Amino acid sequence: MKTSHFTALFGAIILFVAACSPQGKVEQMSAPAPSFDPMPLSMMEAPSPDPRVGLAGGLFDAEEAIWNLEHVSFTPPPKSSVGNWNSDLAFKGNYVIQGNYNGVNFWDMTDPTSPQLVNDYVCPASQSDVSVYGDLLFVSGEGLEGRLDCGTQGNDSRISEDRLRGIRIFDISDIENPEYVANVQTCRGSHTHSVLKDPNDDDNVYVYVSGSAPVRPDEELPGCSATLPEEDPNTALFRIEVIQVPLDNPQAAAIVNSPRIFDDLTAPPSHGLAPADLAAIEEARAGGAVVVEFNGSPIVIPDQFVERLRGMYKSEQGIEGDLTEAQEEEFKAGVPDMVGSMFGGADELSDRGPNQCHDITLYPEIGLAGGACEGYGLLLDISDPANPVRIDAVADENFAYWHSATFSNDGKTV
Repeated sequence: MKTSHFTALFGAIILFVAACSPQGKVEQMSAPAPSFDPMPLSMMEAPSPDPRVGLAGGLFDAEEAIWNLEHVSFTPPPKSSVGNWNSDLAFKGNYVIQGNYNGVNFWDMTDPTSPQLVNDYVCPASQSDVSVYGDLLFVSGEGLEGRLDCGTQGNDSRISEDRLRGIRIFDISDIENPEYVANVQTCRGSHTHSVLKDPNDDDNVYVYVSGSAPVRPDEELPGCSATLPEEDPNTALFRIEVIQVPLDNPQAAAIVNSPRIFDDLTAPPSHGLAPADLAAIEEARAGGAVVVEFNGSPIVIPDQFVERLRGMYKSEQGIEGDLTEAQEEEFKAGVPDMVGSMFGGADELSDRGPNQCHDITLYPEIGLAGGACEGYGLLLDISDPANPVRIDAVADENFAYWHSATFSNDGKTV
């Protein structure tokens, strides 16, 4: 779902023993893999009745149902992370590095039944997607609240010289004392990213950046444009970013290409929202939620984003304190235009394909990548890591949102 990252709340690390795909965007843990012979799921019978039905919710005491997995441990998050969404996990030796909207947590997993928190690094940003290569940690920053100094005060103004939207780079050779060594700013920030180690290049790693947030103003980051390609061939829409990171000098990391892998794609087929979805949207509207039309469908704007837009409106209007009723009405009436200008204009984009990916999975050993690109699934040739090229694209109206991609081990299926 398009808004799943706004509604998912994970308040703790829950560890399970399960078989995992060996490919990924981070280095694998050095411990030898246990040998096992898993039974095909087709030979297993799911519990009946479904034990998930009727489970009670909760923050740390939610009821659970487990099938074919063993629950090993439950560890509450540090106080600073309670109430913040977790995003992704990366691995280095016996450590698990957990990104969340308030920063990064470092856990010692030497004893998986009793994880130990070794560092609670506060550095707010959405969504703090994390990857590790060697002693380098890469962290995504996309939201308007992210700051270069990792401050917790956010950024209320539309244009801020303190804002961070892009990739943060840390030296974690001393994992208990991460060193913030560099950042690379991008026009749309980084919702997710993927780290590519080219088998033929021992001097660099490459970071593929996917950013689906609004385009920054040119006044904040020169060169950023949200216009259509025919109006501005350098628009920040319809492209990803490729960052080259010299391993012996990560401070010199920089964007080396912005490949336009979405050229000539048309809007994917769609049968519209289901009646239940439309009913939920109308219920949200009746409850005071801000709803806008985007690409022909109503979209509920998350409260967190509305607050950021409201802050920008107040800053531009020179308003201090709460809005009056008339000002609030004026603000809400202007939200569709604010959203449209940030995302390039919904009407202008309605007949076009995706202008960004949600996530890109890399398989450098075979020179391919799979892009889960919102309305499409893309297959990319990454044999030249700085210049990925689209070689295929598929769409399916029964896929509401292409979120993630995974290759089979032999690389024949994605």
